[in-house]
Amino acid sequence: MEKQYIDVFQDELLIDAPSQLSIHIHKQARGSLFIVVQEDVQISIVMDEQSSSHILFYNKNQDKLKLDIHSNLKKDAECKMGFLDMETDSVSMDLKTVLDEPGAHFELMTGQLGQENTIKHNNIEILHKAGYTQGLMQNFAVLFDKADYQMVANGNIKKGCSQAQSHQVTRVLTLGKDHKAKVIPLLLIDENDVKASHAQTIGQPDEDQLYYLKSRGLSHRQALGLLSIGYLLPVLDLMDNESKKEELRQEMENKVGLYGNRENS
Repeated sequence: MEKQYIDVFQDELLIDAPSQLSIHIHKQARGSLFIVVQEDVQISIVMDEQSSSHILFYNKNQDKLKLDIHSNLKKDAECKMGFLDMETDSVSMDLKTVLDEPGAHFELMTGQLGQENTIKHNNIEILHKAGYTQGLMQNFAVLFDKADYQMVANGNIKKGCSQAQSHQVTRVLTLGKDHKAKVIPLLLIDENDVKASHAQTIGQPDEDQLYYLKSRGLSHRQALGLLSIGYLLPVLDLMDNESKKEELRQEMENKVGLYGNRENS
């Protein structure tokens, strides 16, 4: 397995061979990183104190993907991370972020499209090892026929981490038949003086919304696609490159069937 190490921001990074990647973001550094993943990868990220980053992982693997991400955030470091997956093969993601020192702040947003017969399994943990830390997870998925989606979302606050905050939301839109959707929200709290919450929804689209969209000339598939976009599009807010963001938005619209036949179906 190829090993890579970077300690400066790059606008875009391509992982096209099985790799171990170490990323070191130095004290007070600020920037963004767009990582295109085409092969299995193990990634280690260390953010020094008062650093700030936007990191978006984009799955472009044409085969089964295994993604392992481990992050450590130091004092007053802030990271907003995203994972966008619209591919037609299976994904297994393990992601763990450790908030090591006071003031560390981590936000994660995932968007996954479960096409027919795909497996999307995720195991995510934000571990608070210091007080005055904040962790937020927002996970969104759209599932078509026979898709298999699983999200284990764990907010873990250790004893002594007073004033820590852990919040999570998972929303799954089911559009097909014979799918599997399993969401396991966990809050492991060993300290009283904290704020923590979780919320989840799993369900089909609103029939009134579908009726309205189809009355405006959209096909059934297009109407479902438009509702799907609302689940996946927020992940793109992590991108600073507007042209790349527009390119991904158009690809997203195509993947969910927004450009299909406009005849009612």
